[in-house]
Amino acid sequence: MEQTKNTCEVSTKDVLKHYLASIVIYGLILFVITFCPLFNETIENEKLNYIVFFIIYYLGYVIFALPIFLKFRPQSILESRNLTICRYFKRQFDKGLTTKEWLEKITPTQKESQSMMILFVKAFFGVYTINLLCNNYLTSLDYNFDFLREMFSQAYQYAASEGLFNGILQYIDDTADMWTKLTITLTTLILAFSYITELELFKNKVKSVDTTPLGVISCLICYPPLILLTNKLIPYLTQELIPAEILGLRIVLNILIVLIHLGSLFAIFRLGTKSGNLTNCGIVTGFPYNIIRHPDYTMQMCGYVLLTIPVYFIDSISIFEKLILVLGTCLWLYIYYLRAITEERHLIKDEEYQKYVEKVKYRFIPKVF
Repeated sequence: MEQTKNTCEVSTKDVLKHYLASIVIYGLILFVITFCPLFNETIENEKLNYIVFFIIYYLGYVIFALPIFLKFRPQSILESRNLTICRYFKRQFDKGLTTKEWLEKITPTQKESQSMMILFVKAFFGVYTINLLCNNYLTSLDYNFDFLREMFSQAYQYAASEGLFNGILQYIDDTADMWTKLTITLTTLILAFSYITELELFKNKVKSVDTTPLGVISCLICYPPLILLTNKLIPYLTQELIPAEILGLRIVLNILIVLIHLGSLFAIFRLGTKSGNLTNCGIVTGFPYNIIRHPDYTMQMCGYVLLTIPVYFIDSISIFEKLILVLGTCLWLYIYYLRAITEERHLIKDEEYQKYVEKVKYRFIPKVF
């Protein structure tokens, strides 16, 4: 009986083709990251330069990937996405084509579309998450922990004179933003690892990716640079605008916001290496995904709702402006609803996800919606 392609032996020629195609593709991405002014302008700390990270990452791939491939010869090499992309672009330079033939060749096949979109997702979100870690989070970790220790010391002294309850309230008021930042740091670490690695060992091989315009746009408008335009068009209230004069409200909102970020972190942690936008890396059915299908989106949507509450207590904002901010919150809720719908439209093609939907009926709120 003839062997199928998935059970064929991976030859040295197959390994070399995949390796060289990967070197070319990843090298082009690195070239763009290194020399494009947009990426260089986002560097805020030269000691932790995310471009240097990707240069080291690329060199590590160049040095170690080939001997690893030759040693283990993974079957995935036979379906090399990078080689598929290289063949697609090579096909565009065929000579002597009629207009009809050229149009046929410039139209990517389903496999080519999937390969290019997966590469885009990994390059776009991989760069974005590593950029965030290097510029916003990892560089300030020492300061964050020192700040939390100092605030704890001050709250302890305050509690000794004003009572334990007041000391706890003071600590929450002083450190809520810092705890939120630390949870976002951990969430970003998980996402970054998921995007820049793809191995059977980590159980994060990409099965498919959403290539529909609505799915892609509804996702990308939540991230830079498109989010700059989204924020201009859709006004929203930031945490910094929580009215300082209402201590009780501020304490309650800060606690809830920290809990929401912890809930989001837990949801991403449960996904683990399967985390990622637009991709299907396999289905997770453990808690909280056995209760609702989109716990992370639920947390983010709750965050927008919570930040709308202070609108009603800000005297400096007119009724019309308050209505605009509330409308903006509603639009953000709709965006995340749209993201959930488009994700499910993509994932439902997977039989495993079809069975999952039959068991977990609700998207956002158990027993409700």
